[in-house]
Order: sequence, then structure tokens, then C-alpha cells
Amino acid sequence: MELRLPAPQEEAEFRRAVAAVPADNPTFLHFHRPGMSLAEYVDVLGKQALGIDPAPGREVPSTFLFAFVGDRIVGRASIRHSLDHPLGQMTGHIGYAVLPEFRGRGHAGEILRLATTHARERLDIARVLVTCDPGNFASIRVIEKNGGVYEDERFDAETGMRKRRYWIDALAYDG
Repeated sequence: MELRLPAPQEEAEFRRAVAAVPADNPTFLHFHRPGMSLAEYVDVLGKQALGIDPAPGREVPSTFLFAFVGDRIVGRASIRHSLDHPLGQMTGHIGYAVLPEFRGRGHAGEILRLATTHARERLDIARVLVTCDPGNFASIRVIEKNGGVYEDERFDAETGMRKRRYWIDALAYDG
């Protein structure tokens, strides 16, 4: 598996992934708008990674990468460079998702492993916060298998969001 942005010649695969975005995860493609070309989308993602023209509610830089297995997009990772944004303590540093047709094959664990390595090596994040919904037992297993140490469960009354919070020591992490 490789975490990266699609190349211009991979627009058809990108379109296939966009069409496969599950209704249960409408935020699978951060910052994407209907009809946006791959080139436009990659430009927006590049700006978000640099903190240029941030999207409302996302005032800190974030890196968004697709998970490729061979020539197929199987999922994605988003890596927030800090927890300074309004929901940072609820959403954490790393978010990951797997497209429905590729679930149950271990891809989520590999995406989290690679995203944690990226956070450490490219963003100098020593401790990575990863959160998940309390009832998402598959994600709980993925996080714990990747060295996540449970800290607590929090509720944000303003958003109604409830999250389990785990820390991964990225400096000691070898995946």
C-alpha cells in the first residue's frame, strides 16, 4: 500500500473512487465539490496542506492522501498537522476510511500505520491522537492494533459528537 495523491493519468481511478464514496461517510473526500476535476482537487489539497485558504472550521493545515493498492484507490487518510482547530481534541490528528468494496481486508490498519509514519517523519508529530465513535468496534481494534492507548471518551455538547480518544507514540512507533 502507498499513501499519495493521484497522478493526472489516474483521473479515471479517482472518478471510480468518488462514485464509490459511501453514504455512511459523506466526508470521505475532504474539500471535494461535485464536478471538480482531479487537477482542481489536487490543487485544493495542496493548499490545505500548506494552510493556504483554509476551509471554514479547518483553520490548521492538513494533509489528505489516498491509499493505493496497485492502481486501485482503496481508502484515504487525513492528517491534521495540529490539534488547534475547534474540534481538534474530538477529531484528532489522523482520520482514515476504506471504500466499502475493500473493507475487511486489513486496509484500515495499514492506512493508519502509514499515516502515523507520515505524521512522525514529515510533520514531526511525536504523539498522534486518533479518535473513533464509541460503537465502531472495527476502528477500535484497528487503533489498538496500531499501538493506540485509550485515554478517555469525550462528549461535545455543541456538536453532539462523542468520541473515544487514543494516543499513539509516533516516536516509538514501528507499525
